[in-house]
Amino acid sequence: MPDVIDRLFELYIIQNRHYLMQFGGGYYKTVTDHAKPLRRYHLDAHLNGRYAVGIFAGQQFTRFMTFDVDFPQSLETARWVTYKITTALDSVGVHDYAVSYSGNKGYHVDIFFDKALPIEIARSFFSVILDVAAARNIDGGEVEFRPSAQQGVKLPLGTHQKTGNYCGFCRVEEGLRVMGPEESAAYLAAIRKTDHASIVRREDLAYEVDDAREMEDVIGRHRPLETYAQDESYSLTHAAERYSEGMTGPGQRHSSFLLLARLFNHNGVDRADAYEMLAEWLERQDRAYYKATDDECARDMRACIDYVYDKNLTLAGYERDMTVSFGEIDAIIRKCPSKNHKALAYAMLVHSKRWASATGTFFMTLDQMAQAAGVDRVTAWRNVPKLEEVQIIEVVRRNQRVGGSNRNRPNVYRMMTARDGEEMDVTPATALSECLVKFYEAATLRSLLPRRQYTDLLKVS
Repeated sequence: MPDVIDRLFELYIIQNRHYLMQFGGGYYKTVTDHAKPLRRYHLDAHLNGRYAVGIFAGQQFTRFMTFDVDFPQSLETARWVTYKITTALDSVGVHDYAVSYSGNKGYHVDIFFDKALPIEIARSFFSVILDVAAARNIDGGEVEFRPSAQQGVKLPLGTHQKTGNYCGFCRVEEGLRVMGPEESAAYLAAIRKTDHASIVRREDLAYEVDDAREMEDVIGRHRPLETYAQDESYSLTHAAERYSEGMTGPGQRHSSFLLLARLFNHNGVDRADAYEMLAEWLERQDRAYYKATDDECARDMRACIDYVYDKNLTLAGYERDMTVSFGEIDAIIRKCPSKNHKALAYAMLVHSKRWASATGTFFMTLDQMAQAAGVDRVTAWRNVPKLEEVQIIEVVRRNQRVGGSNRNRPNVYRMMTARDGEEMDVTPATALSECLVKFYEAATLRSLLPRRQYTDLLKVS
């Protein structure tokens, strides 16, 4: 595993004369013998599970920092606190962090620096993030700063020698699912270092790693590896996909709540409606993917929505396109025979602008259709097949059972109208009549629409 060992040295180790070894049963040994420095064969044994290696910072400098989240009474609490910390990091513009499982009841959130920082500067930043995340004084455990010259931290990709659990990396967007060795190695290769200027603004408080390494009598001669961009934990595309497609496996419930709460806030949904929409979304998920009771889910939903809305958290990436084009409106006007068909098609078009995934798919319940189109639920249900028939929409998935129940998931749709011509900014409150006035001359509309539809859609007397 030469590449993995090189990468561990590059990211984590600033001195090699002071380190930890954890043996079977959880017994720790601290090595301070300068005649026995940390070498590659130690990390090879770590990666192969023979024992676990932990490292310390130097006396003055560190090349990374860790939020050591440890809640012995509840892994669920540890997971929630880890979400709070990563959210706080995102909120201050630090996106290049790595989360790994500690092997017991906790997680490590690591940040790697392009230049070595004095330990006290890293501690100050640690304190700021705990305050932003409101992660102090939580019952059942604590979050501690690591590493220092006195307190070490275990390296990832090893085996916890007491529990036997593999300490792989985790992605927030996957509910902190622990990756296996191969996936963790790929994740390690993709980790990006954080610009020291995002932690401290004074150049004299950061040092080139090579200089700090020399000061601390550290290991050298480890070739750098090519790095690759990591996925955005809270991208708009990923959030829309989760909204449209739902959970794809176990361990995603809590992270989905946070992700969708951000999506709702990003799209201007008010807090009360966000709770209703999230509850409606959860009702249609496969019950096999989560074990929490209804009461636990309700409390967690409320906590996630309050947390996101209190801090006004949204999503990374491009702004959601909320424009309709002449081509899209024209297809609706020309292809949809009745006023209700037109109203429903327009409602689905605007809904897709807010909620469609990267592939254009979205779900929309009959209640949402009825409310947005100004029709009753039965009318919406009857008119959907007509929109499919005239090729305004495609029904991508229909009548899928929710696992272990008699309920169906909502259908998944894709608009088949083509973006073309002049465009107009819209909001959920923008009426179809406003689009018609924008895109058409009155005489053209009269020639396209039956008299009653012209009168009703434009509200003319």
